[in-house]
Amino acid sequence: MMHAIKSMKLNRSMLKKRKLKSKDDVYGTKNVTELYFKKSTQRDIARIRKKMFIQKEKEKRHMIYAVIATIIFFFILYLLLIP
Repeated sequence: MMHAIKSMKLNRSMLKKRKLKSKDDVYGTKNVTELYFKKSTQRDIARIRKKMFIQKEKEKRHMIYAVIATIIFFFILYLLLIP
C-alpha cells in the first residue's frame, strides 16, 4: 500500500512541474504540406479503367466459385449425415 501512495505523490509532483500553456506547446505548430499530383493523360486513365474492370470481373468470378463450392460442400455434408 505504501508503494501506491509513493507513486501517487510522485505523479502529482510531476504534474505540477508542467509548463505547457497552449495547444501549440503540446501538438506543435501546423506544417503545411504541399502535395504534387502527377497529371494523367486520357490514355493512362483508359488503361487504368480497363485494369479495374478486369480485376472486378475476376473478383466476381471468384465469389461465384466460392458460393458454388460452399453449396456443394454443405450438400455433401448433408448427404453424409442423413443416413
